[in-house]
Amino acid sequence: MNNQAEKRILLLLLVLLVSPWIVGAETGVRSTLELYTSAFRGQNNTWYFTGTGKADLRFESLGNSNMRAQAALEFYPFDVTGAPMGISVPAVQLDRFWIKAKFPGWRLTAGKTKLAWGNGSIFNSGDILFGSLNPFVDFTESSQRDDTSWLTAVNIPTGRFSFLEAVVLPPNLVWDGTSLTIPQAQGTSGGLRYFFRAGSWKLETGYLYKGDAKVTGDLLGHRPYFSFHGHAGVDLYGAVSMAAGWDSSANVNRQTWEQVASTVNLSIGAFHQFQVGYDSTLTLRLETLLMPWQSWTALRFNEVLEGGGYYGMMIYPEITWNLRSTWFASIQSLISPVDASAQITGTVGWYVFQGFTLLGFVTVNAGEESDLFAFDRSGDWPAPGGNSWPASTVNGMAVTFGARYSY
Repeated sequence: MNNQAEKRILLLLLVLLVSPWIVGAETGVRSTLELYTSAFRGQNNTWYFTGTGKADLRFESLGNSNMRAQAALEFYPFDVTGAPMGISVPAVQLDRFWIKAKFPGWRLTAGKTKLAWGNGSIFNSGDILFGSLNPFVDFTESSQRDDTSWLTAVNIPTGRFSFLEAVVLPPNLVWDGTSLTIPQAQGTSGGLRYFFRAGSWKLETGYLYKGDAKVTGDLLGHRPYFSFHGHAGVDLYGAVSMAAGWDSSANVNRQTWEQVASTVNLSIGAFHQFQVGYDSTLTLRLETLLMPWQSWTALRFNEVLEGGGYYGMMIYPEITWNLRSTWFASIQSLISPVDASAQITGTVGWYVFQGFTLLGFVTVNAGEESDLFAFDRSGDWPAPGGNSWPASTVNGMAVTFGARYSY
């Protein structure tokens, strides 16, 4: 990050810190620190040991029931979980910066934030704004699928349990390290959704024209979707969506059914929580992502990446046990049935006292070297774009210990 960028960030921090006192507003400040020590295997069975961390600082307006605002900054030196080691990443980023206002008959949301369309934890076909299909998820993060973007949304209630919501998302600004490029207007995204109830079921349907990608592997073009959420002994939810028309990221114009069919995706999930003993709970979740017209034959890892990283089916099971509000343990897994591989993450946490948690993670891949999740990919190291990944990229196994403190 150059000096000009650092000066802008320091100025932003100063404004955020001083402005509440200038205007006399009631403001809440919340901070979260995450500090970790990680050991992981790289290419050719070389082990690496490093410290990582992240800080989150949030300023939120309080005391006005008709108006809310929040500014959130994230600080991190580097992230070994989301990108190969050695890649330069920003030390500070603006994660959220929004206002929400209630007017008679409608509501406004504007700024950098996230809107939750569809239903799903890891796989959500209804999340056409940000895309919750990518099979590569890091469970050591405190939250998944938490991408944000600049947007303006208007929400109009149409009944006690129904509303219309219109949203416009400008294209992403491009920062190359020295200058900021404002993109052309054709990258703008916009759409509408309708949320309503049918008996005990929550239903929503909508459409978005997506002009640019908000996450890796995003599908662009015309994006209709339908989503549901209800209870039938357990919580059941799901969504279906597709993409048609011009996709600038894939450089393809999907006009025929064969082209559109490759984007059809359906996510289905079930969730249930059991009471165990006096004050312990057991939580079970199972989600499945189906892309019927994607590959149902095992491919090499590089070939899967070229196709967006998708197979015809992905499965996400989760088991979490909370013991007396003091300990918790969980097992989360991403399973690729097509090539019989999986990523398995075990987590143990101890709530030492309010706001402070000690954590331990073990992540292991189970699969051959050319599979989606390889235990050891050293013999088939990927080279997307013609540039080999650094040898220090996480390779099939990682152990992490650390702490999270919110205050």
